[in-house]
Amino acid sequence: MKSISTIRNGLSRLWWIPLITGILCIGIGVWLFCSPETSLAALAYTFAGCMIAAGVLNCIYALTASGIGGNWGWALALGLLELVAGAWLFTLPAMLLTEAFIIVVGIWILVAAINSICETAMLSAYSPAWIGWMICLLCATVFLSIIFLSSPITGGIAVWLYLGISFLCFGVFRIALAFKIRKINSLL
Repeated sequence: MKSISTIRNGLSRLWWIPLITGILCIGIGVWLFCSPETSLAALAYTFAGCMIAAGVLNCIYALTASGIGGNWGWALALGLLELVAGAWLFTLPAMLLTEAFIIVVGIWILVAAINSICETAMLSAYSPAWIGWMICLLCATVFLSIIFLSSPITGGIAVWLYLGISFLCFGVFRIALAFKIRKINSLL
């Protein structure tokens, strides 16, 4: 079993990674609301770049956390999935890019939200007071991603709303998670 000082030092070093991914997700969500007329191809390439960056950060988080505890595997799996999906989007021709982008985004949001529900449940032992609204944000993200995946192309303007709200919910969760991890360090 790892010592408390090892856990504290590991968590204090890594709290900023969920913060960065949360800020990226909120930025994409705001951009979707501010400029829905932007071409989908530009958004797809931007998203692919952000997905690769998030994948690298999740892999760093997982590899660093592997020395701290046993719950790093999902972060590594999500990071690798993000790296592969982002790289794949960059290789597609423009005609296929928009359709693939819509499906990849919907699946990514769904997988990331379910992974985050597991992270939240794991951290609930340290601070149960914040769990309720965090789970609500994540359930809203899962619900919106399922709606998005059920009719991504025909949704028209609703696609931008579902995507924007999903990114905002997930981004707020990641930022709150970062600060909760930082706060947990003071409790250990």
